Amino acid sequence: MRTAVIGLGEAGTSIHLPALRGLPAVTVVGAADPDDARRRAVAEKAGIPVFADVAEMLANSEPELVIVASPPALHAAHCMASLEAGTHVVCEKPFAASVREARAVVARAAELNRQVSINHEFRAMPVFRDLLAAVRAESGGPRVVQVWQLIDRNPAAEPGWRGQLRRRSLYEAGVHLVDLVLQAFAETPHTVRATCSSGDGHPSGSDAIVLATLEFARGRLAQVIQCRVHRGDRQYFEVRADTDDKSFRASFGGRARLTAGLLRSTRPHVAVERGASGIAWRERGAGRSVFARNGSSPLVAATRDVIHATVQAIRGRARLPFPASDGVETLRVVAAAYLAAELGHAVSLDGPEREATEALTLAE
Repeated sequence: MRTAVIGLGEAGTSIHLPALRGLPAVTVVGAADPDDARRRAVAEKAGIPVFADVAEMLANSEPELVIVASPPALHAAHCMASLEAGTHVVCEKPFAASVREARAVVARAAELNRQVSINHEFRAMPVFRDLLAAVRAESGGPRVVQVWQLIDRNPAAEPGWRGQLRRRSLYEAGVHLVDLVLQAFAETPHTVRATCSSGDGHPSGSDAIVLATLEFARGRLAQVIQCRVHRGDRQYFEVRADTDDKSFRASFGGRARLTAGLLRSTRPHVAVERGASGIAWRERGAGRSVFARNGSSPLVAATRDVIHATVQAIRGRARLPFPASDGVETLRVVAAAYLAAELGHAVSLDGPEREATEALTLAE
């Protein structure tokens, strides 16, 4: 399948191009980016045609599939241009600058009978993929899900387009956390509560700290926590999902621990825990067992799986497992969280603030 890439920044060059190189079912026929140095570097390293203009690339490369890896403020425009050129799309997250923009892309893709996937690659990683499968297999599914990100990367100091965003942590990195919660419950929450803080009164007002509670049907809850001014042990993406019978955990970022002594019981133990790039385990009382580990280069490997699954769906061999509709629902929750933080009260996704949520510009 003839494939082209829009955007040669970090995601385009360090994730998508390496992922595409590992897929025999695709041929990279072009790439576009306005930055001359980036184009030259990719042309020399990958040996593919590069263009400064997206329209020129679409016309000259004639791709069947386009990877949109540009900054999120441009996602909708680049998705639309690709769809109008007759291609299918894999769009990097977050899907669009607003829920309204995302819905417009989905509607146009349906009119043109084209597929649009979102690169929610974290749920394609073995540790999260297998955790979701295990939780869904439990009777009644999850009762409560907690996801958190604790890192030392103050949004006020981030370079590039990320550093220019006011609504940043939850919109950019937090999209993965929210997406996994929605996948665990297999539904969208009816109400969102949230508080955001820069953590140090920085004039940018960026959301370095996010505390959000998502309320689902039947009294089930999820909690999303981000702290990007964390001075302790880095925990890039951690999950705990509790069902009626068990607790499921996953950690992305690597673990290597040897422990000995008493742990949550009076029975002594010696345990080795190793997961170079991610590990998932189940717990019941003091007992625990590992059921999944990530392999090497998990971001590239998972993105490769997303692209491969999209190609298979385009060819009619499978359903689309990472549809744009999931990206819309994730953005709805993110927008509702920001609105709830600004209004100082809970926001119902289908309540009186729905129009404000849908219109909220996230990429600003």
